[in-house]
Amino acid sequence: MKRFIKILKWMGILLAVLIIALVAFVQFNWNRKYDAPYPDITVSTDSATIARGKYLVYGPSHCATCHVPMDRLDDLDKGVDVPLIGGWELSIPPGVFRGPNITSDKETGIGNLTPAELARSIRHLVAADGSLVFPFMEYQHMSDEDLGAIISYLKSTEPV
Repeated sequence: MKRFIKILKWMGILLAVLIIALVAFVQFNWNRKYDAPYPDITVSTDSATIARGKYLVYGPSHCATCHVPMDRLDDLDKGVDVPLIGGWELSIPPGVFRGPNITSDKETGIGNLTPAELARSIRHLVAADGSLVFPFMEYQHMSDEDLGAIISYLKSTEPV
């Protein structure tokens, strides 16, 4: 019986050390900043480029899937151009993830971001402030032309 209690005591100590180590790791890495290159992307006001960007956003790139409100997903499936105001939610451990507003609004959207900052966020998952963008989709291998078309379209949207 004494041996069993001794084993339990050491297991408790080991568990406490592991928990302390985990908490310390999270605290030291919580506000970590990352450095990534700014892709050399050309943004255009050409209607064909903007149309290509819109096609990619609402089609193969699936941007709209995460950047529309939850109650508008049916409209999106019907082909309606739902504004990309965010609101989609995914509740999984460790929390709730929300797709942000990616219209050209300067207060709640991407209106204050430069095309280079947007390109870095999309391609390298590093936000303008250097923080990590949670990696739901992988766009590292998207061509510069497609990335430029997407950003051209997003910058042309009405601010909402």
